[in-house]
Amino acid sequence: MKKIIPLLFVASAFIAPNFGNAQNCDSYEISLNKLVQTKDYDAAYPKLKEALAACPSEKINFYNFGETILENKIANAANDVEKKKYANELVTLIDNRIKNFKDGKEAFWKGEAINYELNYGLVDKMGAYEKYKELFSSSEDTQKLSTSTVLAYYSTSIELMNEEKLDFEEVLKVYFQTKKVAEDNIEMRSVEYGTLAEKLDSIQKTNPKKDLTPAEKQTMANAQSAKDMFVQINESMEAILEQYTTCDNVAAMFANRFEANKDSLEWLTGSYQALASKDCYDNPVMERIEEQYNIVWKKQNPQAEQTQVASRGGGGTVGSPYGSGVRKYKAGNYSGAIEDFKKAMDEVTGTTRGDVAYYIALSYQKTGSLSNAVSWAKRAANYKPGWGAPYQLIASAFGASANACGNSQFEKLSTYWVAADYANKAAAVDSRSASWAKSAVRSYEGTAPNQELIFQAGKKKGDRVSISCLGGATTTVR
Repeated sequence: MKKIIPLLFVASAFIAPNFGNAQNCDSYEISLNKLVQTKDYDAAYPKLKEALAACPSEKINFYNFGETILENKIANAANDVEKKKYANELVTLIDNRIKNFKDGKEAFWKGEAINYELNYGLVDKMGAYEKYKELFSSSEDTQKLSTSTVLAYYSTSIELMNEEKLDFEEVLKVYFQTKKVAEDNIEMRSVEYGTLAEKLDSIQKTNPKKDLTPAEKQTMANAQSAKDMFVQINESMEAILEQYTTCDNVAAMFANRFEANKDSLEWLTGSYQALASKDCYDNPVMERIEEQYNIVWKKQNPQAEQTQVASRGGGGTVGSPYGSGVRKYKAGNYSGAIEDFKKAMDEVTGTTRGDVAYYIALSYQKTGSLSNAVSWAKRAANYKPGWGAPYQLIASAFGASANACGNSQFEKLSTYWVAADYANKAAAVDSRSASWAKSAVRSYEGTAPNQELIFQAGKKKGDRVSISCLGGATTTVR
């Protein structure tokens, strides 16, 4: 495999003692900006050194300029010695950026520094792997790692396994670490994008000409871009190990380690979460881990009335009725699943409530109780903005209920417009729903009232139509 080239570049530069004044710092910033804009990097390089010596913590732009300047110096180096010199300066730059600007992105920049070290041969693959491992294991802020760092850690572990320097179980640990970071980022960006998409939808219902602020639109665009990148690398990582990460293979690994780790709540929680990420709820090993978690937690907390829930978000919620609910759902016991999921709703927080509510909606859908299914799907969408699946369920429910909605043929067929509206909503908040939505909307609108039926009903394009079934909805004549 080729060396991983970092995908995201932002800021960096070197540094020295802190002296100088604000006026000099402003002057340096103006000069550097002009030199970088005109791509005069040879002149910018010594100016950058002066600026960072005089103003190491005053201007974050110096680090932005610095990365651009040093990347160019590396690309145009006369030989390998010169290239490594500039590469080392670039890594030092990032280290000093972290020291001088505590902006909550320390994990991101530590990852970028390792990427540069690996890319420019400052460390070998095993050295880089150990640094990635420490970063992913110790950082509480791995959500903010770049896609390039996540992909580099994963790819490096695969390469080392192919060179017989790592065993498969070690690579599997990396797989679960990087998978979690990718999925956490996808969810974080989805919520960020979805919240603004919901706001836009709300304000345009009252005034179609109103829009989000430029800053909000930029935030939406950035969130969508970041989400798409993490979706892409997550799919790529899954594809590489797909045949090796089935429930049976993964469960066997945790089964082998169970006896040695059965008294560790940390191991039990992590193992449960890893299995949950592969949807292995009906695997006996996962049930065994959950039972052991309850035993160990109660042993360590004898005065507690109930077991504490340990959640990573999504389905990885050990100690709650969530797992039992999923097992019952998979077994076709939908009423039992609903009962467990409703209990779980009282024990989970944040966007995890959206996952649980969605499972309740699915369970009601399976029983044919579509009104309840729609109600819970709406709750799921509220708890977890930026997720298209609940809207897909709502669209499907309206599409399946057309014959029971209204008295006239026009009223019944208008239900398909509602279904199309929700399908479009799914795509609007979540790009992962776009392909499904495109096909669904074409189908629904093709079945909705034609022009003759619209005329007979005394309606015209743009008129509002109310639908009374499934909790009610309002749509527009096309």
